[in-house]
Amino acid sequence: MNATAQEPRKPGGYLFEDQGELPAYTPTTDADIRKQAHIVNGGDASFACPKCHGTGRVTWGYVNIKSGPCFKCKATGKMTAQREKAQVAYKKGAATKAMNAEKFRNDHRAELAYMHKRIEKGSNYYYGFKVRLDAHGTLNDGVIDIIRKDMAKDAAFYAAKDAERNAAGGEVGVDRIDALFATATANGLKKPIFRTERLTIKRAPATGRNAGALYVTDRDLGGEYVGKIVNGKFEARREAKPDTLKLLCEIAADPLDAAVRYGRSTGTCCACGRELTDADSVAAGIGPICAGNFGL
Repeated sequence: MNATAQEPRKPGGYLFEDQGELPAYTPTTDADIRKQAHIVNGGDASFACPKCHGTGRVTWGYVNIKSGPCFKCKATGKMTAQREKAQVAYKKGAATKAMNAEKFRNDHRAELAYMHKRIEKGSNYYYGFKVRLDAHGTLNDGVIDIIRKDMAKDAAFYAAKDAERNAAGGEVGVDRIDALFATATANGLKKPIFRTERLTIKRAPATGRNAGALYVTDRDLGGEYVGKIVNGKFEARREAKPDTLKLLCEIAADPLDAAVRYGRSTGTCCACGRELTDADSVAAGIGPICAGNFGL
């Protein structure tokens, strides 16, 4: 049999007598020394939680009083100096993060507005920036540079479009067109419309913000609104074709000719939009009643 199993253990549970007299453990590594110093200095010493007073639960409310576990001490009722210090540091860090986030948003209002605009247009790339912003409260300089470059590209693009729009707009001698609509209104037409081979002109609502203006739409663009004539000037939208102003000038110079050409090319009246069936009306390119209503 095994000799060790036969021998009885000495008092204290040691196999040999001198084992009970081994010296106390002395830490030798840096980690052990730091751990022992931490305990000696009270690092693990606990005390009653100041929020729940050692109960591990807190109550709140005045009428409907409720209770629940204390989150400060994790419902243990005890706190350590180390944990309390960590909580203070966390709150301070959270406050600093919130302050930095607010400053970042104030300093980058234009960039963030552009970011949200791109997200509204369906950009997943920019949505990734928003996720990062929500998580950290700020965006790094590299992301801000990307946003600013895209802003500059868009600004250049729209500047070019505005230049095209300004080139398409300009002064129009609309005295004869204004006279057409004044006559039609005086003759009882509530919503007078003047159609030409490509452009359609109609008066803006008298009660709207553009009262007195003439709206212009383009049939080649599916009847899309391309601008308005205000005080003798055509204010073109970006959608307006470059020759829109030229066509308006031609219409303004001879409204009757524009009406006749439309009627003869389409077989419909430029004013009421109905089909021309009478032989005289077909030959004239406009019905006699509509011609009288518009003073043509």
